[in-house]
Formats: sequence, C-alpha cells, structure tokens
Amino acid sequence: MKLEHLEIIDKYPKDAIDFQRKVLERSDIGNETYLPDGLHQLPMDNSLNSSVAEAERVLFSVVQDLFSKHMVNPRSIDIIITNCTLLCPTPSLASMIIKKFGLRSNVMSYSLSSMGCSASILSISLAKELLKVHKNCLALVLSMESICSNVYHGKFKSMLLANCLFRMGGTAILLSNRTQDKHKAKYELQHIVRTHLGSRDSCYNSVVQEDDNEGYKGINLSRSILHSAGESLKVNMSSLGLLVLPYSQQILYGLSFLSINLWPAEKKKGVYIPNFRKAFQHFCIHAGGKSVIEGIKENLKLSSRDVEASKMTLYRFGNTSSSSIWYCLSYLEAKGRLKKGDRVWQLAFGSGFKCNSAVWKCISKLKPVDYSNAWSDRIHEYPVEVPEIIDH
Repeated sequence: MKLEHLEIIDKYPKDAIDFQRKVLERSDIGNETYLPDGLHQLPMDNSLNSSVAEAERVLFSVVQDLFSKHMVNPRSIDIIITNCTLLCPTPSLASMIIKKFGLRSNVMSYSLSSMGCSASILSISLAKELLKVHKNCLALVLSMESICSNVYHGKFKSMLLANCLFRMGGTAILLSNRTQDKHKAKYELQHIVRTHLGSRDSCYNSVVQEDDNEGYKGINLSRSILHSAGESLKVNMSSLGLLVLPYSQQILYGLSFLSINLWPAEKKKGVYIPNFRKAFQHFCIHAGGKSVIEGIKENLKLSSRDVEASKMTLYRFGNTSSSSIWYCLSYLEAKGRLKKGDRVWQLAFGSGFKCNSAVWKCISKLKPVDYSNAWSDRIHEYPVEVPEIIDH
C-alpha cells in the first residue's frame, strides 16, 4: 500500500511506517500492483462487507472471463472448488459463484480456507481426485486471497511484513476429464506432490495468524520461514524426483545420499542436488517474496531465465498468494515460450508448513495471439530490470 496513505490514516507509529517503507523499497514489488477499494478509503475499510466485495470483484471477473473466452455454459460445471485463506464468509465463496452464474442445483461445491499460499495446488489435487471418481465432468477451480482481511494495524515487525507483500489478484482454472475436451485442452496434469511438515514446531509456527499483545490481528511471518521452506522443499523434491527425473540424475542423488551416510567426511559436501532442468523446461515458483525466489534459484541452480516469470510476477502483481503460480504460467504463455511437449513445474509454499508441486505437460500449440491474459496488454515491456530501491 502507498506509504503516504499509511501516514495519513495516522494509525501507525513513525518507526512502524519507516520499517514498512524500508521493506517496500527493497521488496522488488512495483507500483502497478492492485489493492481493494476498502484500502483506498480514509479511514481504511476492513469490514466483512468490504472483504466480500473484494472477493466478488476478483472471482466474478475471472469466472466471467473464463466462461466468455472458452464459450462455457455455466450450467455445464459439475464441480466448483474455491480457496481463500483469510476470508470464509457465509454463504461460502463457492455459493456466491453458484448464485451469480446460475450453476446447477446438483453441482458439487467446496470452499477451502486457512490453507495458505500453496492452496491452489491443493484445490487442483482435490479436483483431480474428484475427477477420478466422477466421469465426464468439468471442474472449476478458483484461487484468490482477501487483502482487506489481512491488514495489520499494530507495530510488530514480523506482522507488518504481510502489509508490504500481499496484493489483490485471483485466477480461474477449468479442468475436464471429458473425451471431447482433449483437443481443446492446453495442459495435461501429470503429477501432484504434497508435503506437510506441520509436525515440526518450527515449521508449524513459521506462518501464523494471531493477535499481538495489544489485540491487533495479523499474519506473523517468523524468521524460520525460509528454513521451513527449504526443509519442505527437500522432502518434496525427493518424492517428485522419483517421478520426473531421468535415471542418471536419480542415480547421482542416490550415490550422494549413500556416501554421506557411509562416510561422515562427505557430509561437508552435502547431498547432490539433482538437475531439475533435465525434467522441466519451465518453472513457476510462488512469487512470495524476493528472498523466496532467490533462495529457490540458488538451491536448484536455476538460471535467471528460469525464474524470470516469478520475478516479473512479483514486480508486476506482488504476492497474490495462491494465484501467483498462475500469473507465472500466464507470463510464459504471453511470451510464447511454451511449446507442445514442454513440462512445467509449479512450486508453491504455504502455512502449515506446506510445499506443493504440480507438473503440467503442454499438449497444444500455444500462440500468444490466441490467448489473452493478465499480461497481454503489456507483455512487450517485460522483462524489466528491477531497481534495488523502488520508490513507493
């Protein structure tokens, strides 16, 4: 949010504003991101009505866009799944869509909440399991986060971080197991790998919604969050690698693991990190923050081009939570980089602590001119050189 706005509302002490200024300036988040109407008002409107209005604006627009582009009759939807961590109204977000677009009375509806920034892959996983059971069906998956519900008005730095990082955004994904849709589908879902380290105290407590000692509610992002992300990624990669890596990489990893356990001196070298570029042509890493993207890039030995979609998503849209991996995929589509047969790794992290992976195979010849998305109106301007300090 604009620093000038924070100063005008006069709810924060000077040191809290200075801290948010410092974080924003070094966040790699640009000035074209979006905030809901409630946060542009004086004073801010963090009410339930404002949060519901935000959800309606995001979800109604992405659903209408999807139905219009692909000429989908709303009454053909068999399954609807929504995910939003911080907003859980009654009636549910899924019910809002059912009412707005007139979905059938026997539609299977699910609303997931409190699942964090990796929730979109969880929703895809749920849709996958439902489509295994219910044949000849269409599943609509909607991902967003409520920013109005996420503003912290206290002074604790670990809770002020969320004010600086999260932005408005959302996505709609349509999945099908109908034979007639195969020639129209852009991607085939090949694998989903889910990791949950909630049994570890440090991981469980790395992202927590709580009240501070003055009664202000917010999201506490602890210093252990990067460590939790790293630990969950290791576990997730071990399972994912067996599914996607060529045997040569699996053998190198296995030998490295054995040598460390047999010869203690080898521990200094660490376990061999497989080359996932031999399994994937594209990477969509959750645009949760500058340090997250850089950390994954370093650990997986990725190139700047590999993380370009995530860095540009963070700069253009900010941290849109669970929908960020889809902004990354849209970037690759708008750039015309996806070729038939390419495989994409979507990697997301979330509270709990969770690390989730989805593997998609491109099964169509995608042309940017055939698909308009959130990037289409300005993709020619990207990538950009992100300044070290961004004026907010």
